[in-house]
Amino acid sequence: MPLPVEIDPQFVVPQAGNLNPAFPRPGEDLTKRFDATFDEDTKGLIAGFGTAARSHEDLNISQGIAIQALLFDSVGAAQSAAAALHRRGFGPDATVEPIKSARHSDALLWWRPDQQRVTGWMATGRFVIRVGSWSDENKELEISDLSAVLPLADKALTITAERLQAHTPTPVDRLQSIAIDPDNMLVRTLSLGLENGTDPAYPMVRDARAALHGARDFADMRRMNEQAGVDRVSEDKATVYRTRDVASARWFLAEVGHDKFLRPVEDPVGLAAANCYEYIGPAVVSRYFCAVSHDRYVAVVSSEQLPDARQSISAQYVILVNAG
Repeated sequence: MPLPVEIDPQFVVPQAGNLNPAFPRPGEDLTKRFDATFDEDTKGLIAGFGTAARSHEDLNISQGIAIQALLFDSVGAAQSAAAALHRRGFGPDATVEPIKSARHSDALLWWRPDQQRVTGWMATGRFVIRVGSWSDENKELEISDLSAVLPLADKALTITAERLQAHTPTPVDRLQSIAIDPDNMLVRTLSLGLENGTDPAYPMVRDARAALHGARDFADMRRMNEQAGVDRVSEDKATVYRTRDVASARWFLAEVGHDKFLRPVEDPVGLAAANCYEYIGPAVVSRYFCAVSHDRYVAVVSSEQLPDARQSISAQYVILVNAG
């Protein structure tokens, strides 16, 4: 899947709610993520992945984009789903207009003027690509300008389709045989537990590129990953990065704190290797961060409470040491 910033350089701020890009999660009811008829409209769905971002922290001057790819068990199922999802559109109460893509004759698109939003569906092989592009700025200013968002939707469809053509999905009968964590990253990752408030939380293991989806700073995180040779990232209560070697891990740890919105605070007692910070920037993120490295691994934890962040990074360090 392309990163939003690869669709257009303006999309540098992750969209809230994109922390779990893969779906469905174990036991997840997708009708809550999409709409009440989603199950009926998507017969043969295997899995999906979504990514989203906007152009500014301030929504009032922002444009946004969202892309989802849904994998089906057959070409026919994908084609049927694209038509059904488009037919449902935004629901019976929305005022929408059908529009045409300038690049994709088989794409099915709606224009919703009250939201200054284009939403489209396109089947390509066993995939359905769903894109949304919108202008919160124009909505705020009460300006209607389809030309401000339709080219972005077209570009997203083009780039995503090209990426998916190069991907060969794993046969369904082999999915259960794939090792979920072949590098034992989760063994090294502090666990949150099954429940996080009312929302079930599940650990994730991704490669360095996939982990950029949802990153607070796409460009800087990509730079750090490439320079440190990060190849695996696990996420649970903590996020653990596997770097190239010990020196790379130490460099990565230092870079974590090189952010103008991070202010150093007192580190955990008895753990001089850890660094803790308070976030004072505009993004909606946790207030406190602590990080530590051991061997070729770097771990980062976040919390709204500094004592929790300190205790968590101390526990995480013990896990890294004992994991070898």
